[in-house]
Amino acid sequence: MENISKSSSTSLKKSIINLYGLPSFGFQLFVNMEVFYFAAFLTDFAKIPVALVGTILMITSIFDIVWVPTAGVILEKSNFKFGGKYRSWLLVGPPLAALFFVFQFIKIGPANINAIIICIGFIVSHLIWNIYYGAHIAMNNSMTTIREERISMASNRGMFNSLGAIGFSLIGFKMATAIGAYMGNPAVGFTLTVVFTGAVMILSNWCLYAITKDYAHSGTTAESAKKEDKMSTGEMLKQIVINPPLIGLMLAELGRYLGRFVIFGLAFYYFKYVVNNVAIITIFMTGLNVVCFFGAMLTAPLAKKFGERNTYILSLALFIIGLMAVWALPMNYLSFMIVMFVAYLGYGMPDALGVAMYSATVDYGEWKTGKNARGFIMSLISFPIKVAIFVRSIVITAVLASAGYVADMAATPELIRGIKNGIALVPSIFIGIGLIIILVLYKITPENLKQMQEEIAARK
Repeated sequence: MENISKSSSTSLKKSIINLYGLPSFGFQLFVNMEVFYFAAFLTDFAKIPVALVGTILMITSIFDIVWVPTAGVILEKSNFKFGGKYRSWLLVGPPLAALFFVFQFIKIGPANINAIIICIGFIVSHLIWNIYYGAHIAMNNSMTTIREERISMASNRGMFNSLGAIGFSLIGFKMATAIGAYMGNPAVGFTLTVVFTGAVMILSNWCLYAITKDYAHSGTTAESAKKEDKMSTGEMLKQIVINPPLIGLMLAELGRYLGRFVIFGLAFYYFKYVVNNVAIITIFMTGLNVVCFFGAMLTAPLAKKFGERNTYILSLALFIIGLMAVWALPMNYLSFMIVMFVAYLGYGMPDALGVAMYSATVDYGEWKTGKNARGFIMSLISFPIKVAIFVRSIVITAVLASAGYVADMAATPELIRGIKNGIALVPSIFIGIGLIIILVLYKITPENLKQMQEEIAARK
């Protein structure tokens, strides 16, 4: 094993801190086609029967959840020599993931054969991208132990995340439909758009790979690698059990993401039936992504001054207050959007804190056990997202069913009340539970994090 090129306690180059989040821009531009249009592609463009679509969505959702810890184990046990334990995956992972992701948005052969090809594309691409995504996240912890640098990189990643989401909202569906119309084949429009966004995603990862050359082997000295390579799968899973801050953060993130996905899923019904202006929903969705960008900008200075935990807690409290105002007060579409944009800062700021906070739980785990499971723990950042996506459909279905919803029905008081409960009260409950959990379990502060890092360094 090669020695560390730069000490993890040495300040990083500004270019690395500022561009650390660039892969997240490409990833959001790339993955949002699935987030927003996968089901629509299956039914309306690939022309797969609805019953078979349901099977595809169920199978792929299960793999999507299972692959997160699996990818973490693979990442922790792998150790490429040419570019470092984590950095190497930025080079080899994105092209493979992009290739198989194309098969997820392709129309070819009979419906049953097409379904198999799509499932294979989904299953393989998601395993690979969970690995290199986890590797990118792990570099926050491996390249530096300086808390302020970790916060800045996490904040910049949040901004790039938002820029990628905004970029997709501006060009994604429009590009797919325009290409489809030009080619005379709507399905091909999606396929070629995925090829384009995949190319951007690959280049964004390769850019970070190139500028981090001097830090290729940070965190992977012969001694540390020897310890990490000897960790069994059971020992990696144990890192969760003995790590209350990690458990608390994952559960709080689950509540936060579940709240977000329920809001997104019910926004159409709120604008159609409650404020009677469904045309404005595109502006609302784009506005939320813009708010996330500015929330990420605010995160670094606030977290450096007040601490990551306190900033996270205050953000969730702001989110809950805004949601409760929407639930309790009568609003038109304009007042609803203004209140939601302010409240959504409470989603955007934690989104930019997550990497730094997960990074601190890696240090906690190493301090407590003497073993570093960086790749495995950092890959778990995706786990709450996957579980929330799986659960959201159950929650949204329950909300609509409880309101007696039938397509194109009249806006009855019961329906309006049910939708308001669903878009505001239900998410605030999920987020509130997460807030309580983070208060109880996540006790890492800037002071005790520094003490843990000093003790870890002394042992080595």
